[in-house]
Amino acid sequence: NEYKSYLRMLRGLSSLRPSFSLRCFSASNYLFESKGTHSLQESLPRLPIPILEDSCRRYLDAQRPILNDSEFEETQKLVNDFKQGVGPSLQHALVDYDKALDQRFSYVHEAWSEMYFTDRLSILINQIPGLTFQDEIDPARRSQVERATSLVSSLLRYHVALRDEKLPPLKNCTLAYPYLFQTSRIPRPNADVLTRNPESRHIVVVSKGRLYSVEVLDGVGAIRSSLAIRQALQQILDDKRPPEDLGLGYFTALDRDSWVEPRKELDATNGGLMKTVDEALFVVCLDDADASTEKEVIFNGLIGNPCNRWYDKCFEVMITKNGKINIHWEHSWGDGAIIIQMMNAVYDDMKRYEPVLGSDEHITAVKLDPVLTETSKSQLAAARTVVNKTIGKMDLIPFQFHGFGKNTCKKFGVSPDSISQLIFQVAQWRHRANAVGTYESCSTSAFRSGRTETIRSCSKETKSCSLAMDHDHPASLEEIVSLLKKNSEKHVTLCKDAAQGQGFDRHLFALRWINKKQGLPDLPLFSHPNHSKLSTIRLSTSTVAAPCLQLCLAFGPVSDDGLGLGYLMDQESFLTAVTSFPPASSSSDFVRHLQSTCDDLHAVFTGKNFKPARSA
Repeated sequence: NEYKSYLRMLRGLSSLRPSFSLRCFSASNYLFESKGTHSLQESLPRLPIPILEDSCRRYLDAQRPILNDSEFEETQKLVNDFKQGVGPSLQHALVDYDKALDQRFSYVHEAWSEMYFTDRLSILINQIPGLTFQDEIDPARRSQVERATSLVSSLLRYHVALRDEKLPPLKNCTLAYPYLFQTSRIPRPNADVLTRNPESRHIVVVSKGRLYSVEVLDGVGAIRSSLAIRQALQQILDDKRPPEDLGLGYFTALDRDSWVEPRKELDATNGGLMKTVDEALFVVCLDDADASTEKEVIFNGLIGNPCNRWYDKCFEVMITKNGKINIHWEHSWGDGAIIIQMMNAVYDDMKRYEPVLGSDEHITAVKLDPVLTETSKSQLAAARTVVNKTIGKMDLIPFQFHGFGKNTCKKFGVSPDSISQLIFQVAQWRHRANAVGTYESCSTSAFRSGRTETIRSCSKETKSCSLAMDHDHPASLEEIVSLLKKNSEKHVTLCKDAAQGQGFDRHLFALRWINKKQGLPDLPLFSHPNHSKLSTIRLSTSTVAAPCLQLCLAFGPVSDDGLGLGYLMDQESFLTAVTSFPPASSSSDFVRHLQSTCDDLHAVFTGKNFKPARSA
C-alpha cells in the first residue's frame, strides 16, 4: 500500500532535513533571524478524543433542524442503538489506538490523510482553495516581473528561515510545515502519495503553457540575488515561442484515476522533467492575461488557466500580466493556517523589498520541453476537453454588501461570524425553504497534528431566525433581535467546542474508520438515508482574514447541488464568493437571496421593521 509510505515519511521527518540545513548565511538570506522555530511543539496538547455521549448529543443537535419529526425520531433510535451497541467498543478501540500512536500524531491523523489520498475526484475545484494577495501600492513596482521577483525572493527567504529554524517559535503544530516546500502529490491507483526532496534548489515557472526550471538557491543553499532571479523571469517572459495550448498542467486537473496512466507514460518518457517538477520548491505561474474585476481575480486564484498551472504542487503562486497575485495549494498535506502564516510574513517582507541594482550572478532559465509520444498527445488532448468541460460547469459570482460589518455586529452585541453564517442560512431558507448540511471550517492546529474540525453552523437557532425573518411571519422586530442574540450565543459555543477538539464530526469519522479497519460492515447510523442529509454538505463555508489578503477565500461546491461559500466580514462590509454547478444549484439565485437577507438584517441593526404592515 503506497499510502503507508507517506505515513513512514511523516514519521521520519527528522531524516528529511537537507544536508545544508544548519549552515550559517548572511542576514539577507533570512526573512527572520530568530531561534526555536519548533521549540513550543512539545508543549502542545494532543487532540482530545471526545466522550462518546457528548458526540452523540452534538450529532443529534446538528440533525434536529434538518430532519422532520419522524426522521428525527428514527435518528434518535439509531443513535441510542449505537450508544448501547457497538459504540462503546469502538470508542475503547479508538482510545487504545490513540495510546499506541507516536505522540506527535492525533487519533484522526491517519484516517484523515487516508481520506484525502484515496479520494479519486479531481483536486481542482474539489480540494484546492484560492486566495488573493494584497495589491502593490507603488506604481513603479506593479509590473509582472517586479511583482514576481519580489514574491519569489520573499518566499525563498521564508523557506530558508524555516529550513534553518530561524523563524520565531511557531505556536501551532508544525508537523506539516516540511511539506510546504519541495513537495508534490503523485497520482497512484487507489491512493495517491506525497513526494518530497529536501535537497532541491529550484523553482518551476509556467508561462504560456510552457515549463521552465530556475535554480534559485546555490550549491550550499543560499539564495541567489534578486537581480539574477529577475533576469531569469524576464528571460522566460521574453520567450518568443507561441503559447502551448496543450500544457501538461491539464493532466493535474483530471480525476485521480484518469491521471494515473498518463503519469506513468510521462514518467517513462520524460522522467527527468517530471522529477524536476515534483521536486521544485514551488511553482510560479506567469499568466499571459490581466485580471481586473473581482470575479476575474478570484477565479484566477481558484482555477485560472489549467494549461498554465500544476495543481499537484504543494503550492503555486500566480502573477497576472497586470501584477495581481493569487495563491492556492494542494490540500492533502496541510491547511490554510500554514499558508496564511507564511503569506503574512512574506507580505511584510515584500513591503521592504528593494531590487538589487548590481550583481555578477546569472541564472539561466532551463526550458522543460516534454517529448510527447502519440499516446501522451492523445491523452493530453482528451484531458483538455474533460477539464475545460468541468470548469465550464462551475459558476462563480462574488457578492458584496456594505451596509454592515464587524463593527455593527459588535455594537449590536452579536458575534460577526454568527451573522455571516446566519446570512447563508436565511438565504438558503428563502431559496429552497429548507435547512441543509452545512460545513464551516475550524482550525485545530493548536493541538499536535491537529488540522480542522467542523462547525455545524446550521442549528435550531439559525432555523428559528430563518423562519422569523420570513416576511409573512408574525415575529416582531424585538423578537427577531432576541433570536439573533440567542443564535449568536449558540454559534459562539459551537465555535469554541470545535476549536477545543470537541466537535463530533472528526470523532465519529474516526470511529467509523476504526470499524472499517476491523473489517466490519458499515454501521446503521451512518448508512441510513437520514445521515446523508447531514453528511452531504450543501453549504460549504469557510473564512480567512489576514493582512496579506484582499477579497475572500474561494473554493468549489462539495456536492453537485451545493454551494461553495468563501466569505469575509471586515469592519464595514460582508463579502462572499458563491460557487455552484448550475442547474442543480444556482449562484445567481442564491446571491439574490443574500441581497434580500442582508437588506433585512441591515434594517434590524438600524431598528427598522423590514416586514410589510399587516392589515387588521
